Amino acid sequence: MSQPRPTRLWLLAGAAVLALACGGGGSSSGSTGTPASDPWAPVTGAIQAAQSQFPNGLCVEVATPAGVVYSHGFGGFTNQDAVLVASASKWVTSTVILRLVNAGAFPHGLDTQAKELLVDAGGSPWTGNMGDITLRQLLSFTSGISGDDSASENVFITLKAAVDQIYADDAATASVPGSYFYYGSTHMRIAARMAEVATGKTWAQLFAEQLHDPMGWSATSIYSGGGPNPNPAGGLKCTGLEYMRFLMMQLRGGLDGTRTFLPAAMITAQRTDGYGPATTLSYSPYYDRIGKTYHYALGNWLETAGGGGPTASDPVIRYSSTGTFGWAPWVTADGVYGGILMTQQSTQGDTIPSENLKAQLDPLIRAALAQNPPVIRAVP
Repeated sequence: MSQPRPTRLWLLAGAAVLALACGGGGSSSGSTGTPASDPWAPVTGAIQAAQSQFPNGLCVEVATPAGVVYSHGFGGFTNQDAVLVASASKWVTSTVILRLVNAGAFPHGLDTQAKELLVDAGGSPWTGNMGDITLRQLLSFTSGISGDDSASENVFITLKAAVDQIYADDAATASVPGSYFYYGSTHMRIAARMAEVATGKTWAQLFAEQLHDPMGWSATSIYSGGGPNPNPAGGLKCTGLEYMRFLMMQLRGGLDGTRTFLPAAMITAQRTDGYGPATTLSYSPYYDRIGKTYHYALGNWLETAGGGGPTASDPVIRYSSTGTFGWAPWVTADGVYGGILMTQQSTQGDTIPSENLKAQLDPLIRAALAQNPPVIRAVP
């Protein structure tokens, strides 16, 4: 792509190059000399301008429901690099649990309470505010538990032992479920343990059966090293190629190819605001880092143009799940496209470059899509 070509020939050859670009076939620093007819030139230019903010490189892919239409790597990062996607795990985890809900694994679906399935270390059912927490509140981080329980993050214990520790540490201080939103990992550890008890299977087995294997992910794409105490909220490691298949399912409203992977009712539930009338904000990384008070659904953020909770005058524009090392997947609320900004920043919490670039690219992507670019990679 270093030399301009006639438009028709370039579109054919360019599609082949872009199809490989994030897989290592593109220039590590972004190409120059792109033909003026390239609808993606402004997108590529914007990424190149921001590239210095991603010292470990990045890869950007854009897809419509028909397939991937843009794929370009910069700085040596490819869509085949398996990295920790951190909080982008949450969207995947909630999908696994929603598939179990749809299959009837939980006695009262998303309204199943912790006390119906969980017992303390002595074998007694959970009581008090923690006993009243529902699966829905765990997935929306409105359970009434604040902070992350460091003792529960010990990778040498089981998920059961980790959740026993959470109960022992938080039962006396947990607030009324639904009273506030606190973004953290503890909620999803409890939800994953409820899934284990409900099915009699480990989280690793559930992930494999419900998402990993059906989507054809590799053996190395697992949670937290595959140990007995995974981190369902932030421990997933996978490639961009794999995550894009998951994102395509989200973009297609629950379809993976021609099969219904997640029914429309479950997609709707997954994207429904988890805040109740009395829910207040206790902790959000968006508020702490960029002053936005986005609300949260089940494993994904509800982004609005105004930066606050969704309203009739300021509706959701994107569903997203950015990770603490900058990995940023999103789908637009109007279903036009989805995208992934694949990267791995060296510093935890270094998400601002990804968030800024994501917002900057949106109008440029829409302008490119208006020119009907071809699909360069099919996705099941």
